[in-house]
Amino acid sequence: MTASSEALAILESATVECKKRDINTPEVRDALDLLEPHIRPEWLIPQFRYHLDRAVDKEGQQQVLRATFPRIRKSVKDLLEKQMDALARQFAATHDMKLKEEIERLSSELVKLDRPQENEE
Repeated sequence: MTASSEALAILESATVECKKRDINTPEVRDALDLLEPHIRPEWLIPQFRYHLDRAVDKEGQQQVLRATFPRIRKSVKDLLEKQMDALARQFAATHDMKLKEEIERLSSELVKLDRPQENEE
């Protein structure tokens, strides 16, 4: 599992569980910090971060996070696809099997991201 996939799993869990527990944790903040330089549009992570503290209205918090999380997931998928494309070009030029293995690993991560969210309430 890539670091970005792990960070996504943390954010997905926070999105689903925000009505049950305080999600403004170091783990969630670290996941946001890891993803922030790579996520487009740039306002997605700040919006998610802003609503970590909005626990007064748990229902409203969850609605915003559920609207934001799929766009973060899409941005990570786009990033993985770009990485795979770059590796494929390198592999075509070099036929280095390590590059092919990395493409296959990233492809399996991409397939996992295409699966629907399982923990929705």
